[in-house]
Amino acid sequence: MDSDRRHPADAAFDDPSGTDARSDPLSWHTHGTLLVVDDDPAVREVMTSLLGRCGFTVLTAHDGRSAMELFRRRADDIRLAFIDFTLPDTDGEAVFRSMRELRPELRAVLCSGSLTDEVVDEKCRAGWATVVRKPFHLVPFLRTIRMALGE
Repeated sequence: MDSDRRHPADAAFDDPSGTDARSDPLSWHTHGTLLVVDDDPAVREVMTSLLGRCGFTVLTAHDGRSAMELFRRRADDIRLAFIDFTLPDTDGEAVFRSMRELRPELRAVLCSGSLTDEVVDEKCRAGWATVVRKPFHLVPFLRTIRMALGE
């Protein structure tokens, strides 16, 4: 691989504060299964890489239908779901509601690059654990996960 080219996952390590998060080793390790629902393969790859480094088993789905099929099979195993707001066959809100019908206590994080602060507040009041704005960065992303899991 050309040394001048970066892997897509590397962008998530760039902290907007100007420091490189790789210089501070990841010390938070945990366990469990997370579900990532996003239609963008690069986003799924980055999140799988980051979350896997923390000790998670990561399941992925590219649309609402496949997410629900996977969730029905593994609902008891999933500690947290990351759901993109805009999916090709439905919206993240509908997927979240369907999952909560099966497991009302499910914690879920809404992922979006286009929500206003007012909509973020509304989504959190509606039961989402929190919202992650795309593009995300490693340090704030991991803080969000820890908060959503109560760790």
